[in-house]
Amino acid sequence: MARPSVTLPLAAPPQRRPARLGGSDDAPAAAARTVEAYFREINDAARGGRLAVTTPTALAGCQPCALDVGVTRSLQQRGLHADAAAYRLTDLSARPRAGLVAAVTFTLHTSAVGLLDLAGRHVADAPGVPTRAATAELALTQHGWRIQTLRYAPGPA
Repeated sequence: MARPSVTLPLAAPPQRRPARLGGSDDAPAAAARTVEAYFREINDAARGGRLAVTTPTALAGCQPCALDVGVTRSLQQRGLHADAAAYRLTDLSARPRAGLVAAVTFTLHTSAVGLLDLAGRHVADAPGVPTRAATAELALTQHGWRIQTLRYAPGPA
């Protein structure tokens, strides 16, 4: 005996959300957090007398970033460390994204710091610089926002 044919209604296809690159947070606020994390790492490395690791926050081609890392490398090689954080950010503001690019503006305060040897003796001072307006240009990668470059205004903010 033949079985009766049963027709089931087709389910609606699942709604798809736009995919994020690698599941990373692509919001402008995440770009701002990346800039904060970058400067925190530079400060922490200088205070710890170690080489800064900026791969989680900056692209390899970022020349201003390479200079910051070079300063931490120099301190490490000379057995020195900073007695305080040199960088402080204020007025941090992320602009709306444009495709895979974001800009974060901020004011950078760079303080003079003492340089200490491994025994904790003060051996030199690193001068501060006038407060400057700055812009970080970031690219969205599969791992999240990464700084492409840092631009600083020529004069004090």
